[in-house]
Amino acid sequence: MDSNDQPPKRLFQWTVCAYRKPGMDEDEYHAYMSEKHGPLVKALMAKHGVIRFSMTHNTTETKKQMKKIAGPDFDAYADYDSFVQAVFKDVEDFVRLTEDPFYIETVNPDHANFADMERSRMTVGWVEDHVADGKVV
Repeated sequence: MDSNDQPPKRLFQWTVCAYRKPGMDEDEYHAYMSEKHGPLVKALMAKHGVIRFSMTHNTTETKKQMKKIAGPDFDAYADYDSFVQAVFKDVEDFVRLTEDPFYIETVNPDHANFADMERSRMTVGWVEDHVADGKVV
């Protein structure tokens, strides 16, 4: 079997199910994430091999849309304020990112400006795509 016949290597995805810090307004939180924290961290992510870095903003308005999607039989909706995700080839790439002096001195302390670190949750797992770019894979 030559290298072209090898199955693709799995990608990993780190996900934060995030709550905003107590007392922070919803609009202020989403603006901070988009205008301050995202721009602060994105070059560092790219530097350490992150393939994709994205935020899903879960607002009061978007939460109302769940009834249309889920229907009447399912009402256990996630109440997080956002979902932050980074996709990478190797977990060690992400470990190196968190060991970078810029992360330690600037990015990590920035979390205190917007995040509820007690309630937010993280996970990492491998990605399995079934549809990509509108095509079955």
